[in-house]
Amino acid sequence: MSAAAEIADNKWELESTKPPVKSAGAIGQILLIGGLAVFFLVIIVSALLAIVNPPEGNTLADQYKHLNEGQAHGE
Repeated sequence: MSAAAEIADNKWELESTKPPVKSAGAIGQILLIGGLAVFFLVIIVSALLAIVNPPEGNTLADQYKHLNEGQAHGE
């Protein structure tokens, strides 16, 4: 292989290893994955906060305890 062909081949190989991050599809994929990462991070953080500080007051579990009270009084 000649020197010019070798240089051209090396330039092509170098360009082919670079991901196309400037296209609309690539930017969309980056935003999508970033959004999903933030979404799951919010879920994990809120779950950990709920474990550390359990909610007090009128939760669904509290309402379930009083589910049959209305039927017992004829309401």
